Amino acid sequence: MKQSDTNWKPWLSLSTGLALLTAAVSFSVAYAVTGSPFGTVPMHVLRTYGGVTTDDLAKLEVWRLVTAQLVHAKQAHMMLNTITLLLLGNLLERRVGRTATLLQWFIAGGIATAISPLSVAWPFNVGTGASQANFAFAGSALVLTLTGQLRRSLAWPVIALALLPGITLDLWHVGYPKFGHVAGLILGVASGGLLLRLEKLRGGKTS
Repeated sequence: MKQSDTNWKPWLSLSTGLALLTAAVSFSVAYAVTGSPFGTVPMHVLRTYGGVTTDDLAKLEVWRLVTAQLVHAKQAHMMLNTITLLLLGNLLERRVGRTATLLQWFIAGGIATAISPLSVAWPFNVGTGASQANFAFAGSALVLTLTGQLRRSLAWPVIALALLPGITLDLWHVGYPKFGHVAGLILGVASGGLLLRLEKLRGGKTS
């Protein structure tokens, strides 16, 4: 696991790039569909722009695990997601490195996004958004914070920013945490534990 770098430049990081890419794609799709970059895009339309369903994965359209995380129905939600992705992603990336962060975003975020529409009826059964990756990052950061790998005064506020709004909205709208959010959190905790295990096997050496 990569140690914290005192010369860290967040504006050059992978996480900053992912946040900016998410905003650019989501605004562009909203403009293409509604004529306004801040317009609300119907969920079923987002499938055309990269959202994911189980049918898509059955056709081996694995690329949707990436594109689905970049598109959002509501742009206010997207902006909260990108802020969280920027803050939490950089916090993690500085500690675990670019490769581990990218793998968590793609694998944990992608799988959780694909799971998110499983219990949802048409036309809302399309996996989209950066929330699932943020929950995965939060799960990983939670493990690293509790084991003293991240500074608590920095980590707890951004972990809360990733988890509380999403859980609150889930409880408000459907009465329970959504499958994608739960899956993201579980996969994040697992990846955080795996990173610690790998570091222990390497004898604590930096990568």
